[in-house]
Order: sequence, then structure tokens, then C-alpha cells
Amino acid sequence: MDYFSNRDKNVFIINLPKIIDRGALMSRYSRAVETDIRNLWDKEFAGKEEKGEKFYERVFLEYGDESIAELVTAQVGIQNVSNIVSKIIEDGRIGLSYLEKSSRYVPYDQKINGRYLFAEPGKIGIPDDFASEYEEYCNSLFESYTVIMGKLISYIRENFQIENTEFTLPGGKQVRFGEDPEIDETLRKSYESAVRSRALDEVRFILPSSTLTNIGISGNARGFAHLLERLKSIYSEETQDLYRELMDELKIVFPKLIDTVESGYGLRTIEYMNKISDFIPEPIEMDHLEPTEAVELIKWENDDEAVNTVLAANYFQRSYGSFAGFHDIFKELSMDDKRKIVASIASLRKSRREKPDRSLEHINYTFQITTNFGAFRELQRHRILAMQRKLVSTDYGYDIPPFISSISEALQIYKERMDEGKKLYDRIRVKDKVAAQYVVPFGYRYPVIVTTDLRELVYLTELRSTPQAHFDLRKISIELTEKVAKVNPSISAFFRFVNKKEEELGRLQAEVRKEIRKKKL
Repeated sequence: MDYFSNRDKNVFIINLPKIIDRGALMSRYSRAVETDIRNLWDKEFAGKEEKGEKFYERVFLEYGDESIAELVTAQVGIQNVSNIVSKIIEDGRIGLSYLEKSSRYVPYDQKINGRYLFAEPGKIGIPDDFASEYEEYCNSLFESYTVIMGKLISYIRENFQIENTEFTLPGGKQVRFGEDPEIDETLRKSYESAVRSRALDEVRFILPSSTLTNIGISGNARGFAHLLERLKSIYSEETQDLYRELMDELKIVFPKLIDTVESGYGLRTIEYMNKISDFIPEPIEMDHLEPTEAVELIKWENDDEAVNTVLAANYFQRSYGSFAGFHDIFKELSMDDKRKIVASIASLRKSRREKPDRSLEHINYTFQITTNFGAFRELQRHRILAMQRKLVSTDYGYDIPPFISSISEALQIYKERMDEGKKLYDRIRVKDKVAAQYVVPFGYRYPVIVTTDLRELVYLTELRSTPQAHFDLRKISIELTEKVAKVNPSISAFFRFVNKKEEELGRLQAEVRKEIRKKKL
């Protein structure tokens, strides 16, 4: 069997059965005299079982060339991990891609093997004297979740009746249920899916941070090594157990490579990460927590500098001359002229999928974003953001979803569970602030500091303000653009496709498109 998709083209697939052999072979590109690695495989690797592993042992362990670890990849499933540790896993930016079970589309109202889907106290370090109380509280959250979800579905159906709902078909045609019997079933299914999704968007606020989730990870050995270091440096029952399980599995696909995590260098890195995680050179006591807006713009450039920089970078790439030279020219132009140039550049984009170019990456903003922990989980998916965050807590109060606030019985249940959570959290925190996180429901507010460039900010706000986005992310996206437009009006034209409409059944049109595609299949 030939392990290459072809032998005569310059583009080919490498299908070696052992992943480590694929990486070892590709790494030879940097220094091999042989012009075709397919021939190099025949000469140096074929028939030699341990060649790939020995190559990595020599180059990686002896010389410390970490870049070759990026050539070896794996797909890993991590199941039944809490939402506390899933966020630690997903803190990694480079080398790994994640896909996590969605609390927006998957209900958590069923028991599996007699238990709701939350972590057992012994597996997450809940102190023994709080174990039964923790179990009782989490069970009450999931029971309330089921009750509130039913009330939400009834409320949404009553207030956004299918007969009064306007549907948009692919192509833009507006239709209503009952006008065309041929598509009524498609519209009905789309409506029910949108109602269910909207209910799940709100009821997830009551889920505890100990809620179990599943994550699929695809990435390279270097990224997985950093993940292991991150897990090992955080001393909790769950992270240490996951570290051991993940290490055992990765040794199967990354022999030798993954051993570096437990080498002298790796252990020193873990020790450093552990030290710096809680290191405060000079303690500063704060008497109280200042109430914060959902979005606070902390740091930005003045409007003149922002527009001059963006335009100079744009012209530098496309014209003869230096960045400094273009910057000086734009400093002399009137603001009206510069805004016209910005508008002409922005107008080239005909949809949000046509991204602005890298000229926008030279302008940076820092925000404090205070949203609920549930919404943070989606914000974290934007890996390019420079983000710093705290332990999960109840210190900043909780959000109340809009529909729940309109249903008196649901609101009463919701507030009772949230208030009970704070009391339990405060008591557990005295003994263990890391374990206390697990009882905090998603609805509690969670402040993070975010620094990002203008290009990513345009991408984030346009994506997270789409109709199908979660309502919290839509609100945050709109506020982000408004804060930037206030201080940098001259470049606000780049936020071309931010959706500012109210979207009560935001998933509706996406569900219509999905049902029509399914019908065609």
C-alpha cells in the first residue's frame, strides 16, 4: 500500500498510519537535501517501525525544537467535564480547536443513570461536610430548570403566536403560516425549533457551573502539551484527574513528544504557572466592588490617531512609500476627507463574511465586560482576544433573563434558587474558593478584561449581533460598537453589518433555512 495519495504531483495527502511518523516525515522539509519527501520516506523510514519515535526523541528531547511538535496532530474527546474545567481547557488560544456541547440547543432536563448532569461532589473537591447540601442544591436547580423551561415555552407560544409570525424564505420572500399548505409543515417545525431555542437561551441561566459538558478537541502535540501544563498547574480534584487521564491517552498517539510535560523543563514550567496564578507582590485591599456597566471602554486611541493609523497602514500595503510617510500625509488631511476614504474602503464589503483587512489590526481597545457566566462562555470562543478573568463567584450579583422576569412564578423560583446559591457559595468559599465555584449558576455576573484590535472587534460584533446569536451577546455587541463610535467616530463606518434589531425569536429564519435544506435532501 502506498501511503501517499499520488507520486507525481506537487500536492498530495500523507496517509501514514502512525501520526507520529507523519510529523517526523514532514519535519524533514526544513533541512533535507532530498527534494521530494515521498522519496525520503522510501529511503529513511519505510520498514523501520520506531523511526518516527526515535527521530522525535533525538530532535525534540535533545535539542528542544518545539516547533516540530506542531506537525503531529490528534482528535480527542473529553466527556463529562464540568463547565469550570471546560473553560480552563478552552483558555488555550493556539494549536487546539474546540467544539463543545451547547447549552443553547441541548436541553438538560433528563437524568442519565439516575443523575442530572452535574459533577459528583467527590470528583470536584467539594468539602465532605458540604457534599449532601451541594447534591441537594444542584438537584433543585435542575428540577427548577425543567419547570421554568415548560413555563417559558408556553409563554413564548402565547406571546409570539405562529399565526402572527412573519417568516422569511431563502431569497427574501415574506410568508405567514396558513398561506401556503405546501410549506406550512416546514414553517411549523421552524417555529417550534425557534421557540425551544429561545426558551433554552433563558433557562440555562439557572444551570450550575458544575453542569457536565462534552468537548471535542483537534490539535497538535504542542497545543496538547500546553493544555496538560495548564491542567497540572491548577490544583483541584477535577483538573488533576483530567490531567492524568489525558496524559495516558496522549502517550498513545504522541509517544516521546508528550513526555516533555513531565521532564525537568516541563515541571519547572508547571511550577512557575502555579506560583504566578496567585502571586500578588503587594496586597491591596478594596473596601467594596464598584458596580459596573455591562461594557466599559477603559483604553483607546484618540480619533485622529486611530483614523490616521488605519489609513496609513492601508496605503502602506498598496502603494509605494513608508508607513510614517503616509501617516504624516493623513495628519494633514481634513477629517471630512479622511472619513470619505474610510467610507469608501468600508463600502467594498457586501456582507459580514467579507472581512476587513489587516489595516484595522493596528488599533486596539481595552474593555471591562461584565456579563453572566453563561454568556462569557461564548465570548471566550473568540480566541484572539487578550482576556483576563477571575474565579467564578457570586460577588457581582446575577442577571434575570427578560422572559423569566415576565413570568411571576418562574421569576420567584429563579430568584429563590439564585439566592440559595449565593448562601451556599459563601459558606463553601470559606473552606475552598476553587471548589465553591461549582455551585454558582450561569446567571451570576462575571467581569473580564478584554483587549482586542479593531478588526477582531468588527468580526465579533457583526457575528454576535446576528439574529441567531444569544440575546446577551447581541446586547454586548451593540454596546461595544456604540462605545467605540463615541470615541472614534471617524472609523465607525467599519462596523458595517452590526445588527441592532430586536430579535425575540432570533433562531427563526435560520431554522427555516435548515428545514428547507432538510426537505430538499
